Amino acid sequence: MNKFISKLTLTLLILCAICTALVAGAYGLTKDTIAARAAADVKASYKQVFPQLGDLTQEKAPGGIIQDIKCSKEGGKVNGYIYTVTPSGYGGELTIMVGISSPDAKLTGIKVLKQNETPGLGAKSTEPQFSDQFAGKNLKSPLEVSKQAKGEEIQAITAATITSRAVVKGVNEARDHYMKTYSQGKG
Repeated sequence: MNKFISKLTLTLLILCAICTALVAGAYGLTKDTIAARAAADVKASYKQVFPQLGDLTQEKAPGGIIQDIKCSKEGGKVNGYIYTVTPSGYGGELTIMVGISSPDAKLTGIKVLKQNETPGLGAKSTEPQFSDQFAGKNLKSPLEVSKQAKGEEIQAITAATITSRAVVKGVNEARDHYMKTYSQGKG
């Protein structure tokens, strides 16, 4: 009986070693392709939230919920900024990309990159019906969430007010930093 168990254990060890080698080999062959696709996805997201995308440079993010800031320059002149913010929603942290044109201080778009909100409710924050209403908003004053949006207000997602407020909070954090740091002849 002991001989049988030893033989079975050895066979299992050999199979595990072969499988591990195959997985490591597959990872080695695909890691560059995966990294290139991830970089292309990020670039596409930048272009989606800031259609006038030029050459990007890294800016210093202040921390808090502002995780990253990219400065877009076209012809050597700043034409906008792309912020990555992480406010807390109903289901946890959301990751949102926010485009702001400069010097006119208008939102060019937003994109919810990551969320854990309730399917069918807060998860609707990724849908164009919600995100498209941000484009073109003037950032001279903070955005507000409303059930019946008028003017510069953002219409809340039905039954997902916490998520709607979290997205607007993230946008307003980017707005506040932009207005303090880059607007009025700065940047």
